[in-house]
Amino acid sequence: MKAANCLVHIATLACVVLATSAALAQESPHHGIQVDHPWARPTPPVKPINGAAYFTIKNHGDKSVVLEGVSTPVTGMASIHRTREEAGTMRMDAVEGGLEIPAGGTVRFEPNGYHVMLMGLDEPLKEGESFSLTLEFVHRDDIELDVQIEHGPSSAPGGEMSGHHR
Repeated sequence: MKAANCLVHIATLACVVLATSAALAQESPHHGIQVDHPWARPTPPVKPINGAAYFTIKNHGDKSVVLEGVSTPVTGMASIHRTREEAGTMRMDAVEGGLEIPAGGTVRFEPNGYHVMLMGLDEPLKEGESFSLTLEFVHRDDIELDVQIEHGPSSAPGGEMSGHHR
């Protein structure tokens, strides 16, 4: 009986160590680039299905970096967009030529600002699920994110960095 209890304690300890290691790895920046809380809202099941993904990019480095593109297996039409107000009207435009993240700076991808536009999704985005999204940088490794589908930051458990290099 003591051996069985000992094995249970060892297995529990191993799970705690693995979970802690994974959490620490998710919070570490990738060569000075850190991406926090990638998320997307659920989408209605009406065609065409369009959505958006959001996150925050922090550049801890001493040189600016350029996010030149994005890709995801959920659609072949993902791009960096920006919503802005012009003469009292909200406009949404694709960001051409990449988006600079200044040294020591932060760029937020959020509703009514920068976002990743997901056009012609193969399937609706369903709450509680996730999908992968790859951020493609100029002269840097790509960062692959696990985008959680939820109703927004207020419903998030506060998770940070959910990405890794390819």
